[in-house]
Amino acid sequence: MLIVLAMAVLSACHQAPPPPRTDWVVHSQLVFLADDLTSALPPLAQNRFRLFFPYIAGDIYGPPTTGDFLNPTLHPDYHFDVDLNHNHQALLASLEPMDFSVTSMHIEPAAARVARLAPTVLQADGIERIGRTEWVDGDARRPVMLLYFDRPAVISGGKFEIRAPTAGYVWVGLVEDTYTVIPTPERLLLAVILVSSALQ
Repeated sequence: MLIVLAMAVLSACHQAPPPPRTDWVVHSQLVFLADDLTSALPPLAQNRFRLFFPYIAGDIYGPPTTGDFLNPTLHPDYHFDVDLNHNHQALLASLEPMDFSVTSMHIEPAAARVARLAPTVLQADGIERIGRTEWVDGDARRPVMLLYFDRPAVISGGKFEIRAPTAGYVWVGLVEDTYTVIPTPERLLLAVILVSSALQ
């Protein structure tokens, strides 16, 4: 009997991780836009910058709190894929208690943990950003956010009414003056609004 119990414990400890989720693979294109998110600018040569994909944990605004767990590869046509299944355990280990910088925001249940994927574009050989980076719905031409929830939860208060029905990722956008969950954009862009020095 003890042998059977021991084998059951060992089996539980070595269970395979859940299969990768196909809906956690993001297909996008890096573009360079003016502040209006409509006017296209010529792309920078790829040897002049690098992609960096950290998360903001414990808030949805502010500086990143993690390194880059995802490391996507930029193709010659500036398209790229982000597999959010990659290093997911590292994300879970990096989640923090929620401490919103916007005082009107709160989350229920209070124990829920949320992180925002906050990609940026850095100097090729440095750590300075070359501009502001935004996920953009390419059809609606509006900025969107990608949030991870570790359980079903609701972020509310002020302009926020973000309801995650399950653990996982949700896209969030501004709809009639309220930030709420939206369908995955069909044409998703990662837009860079360059600082003037990057144009030189």
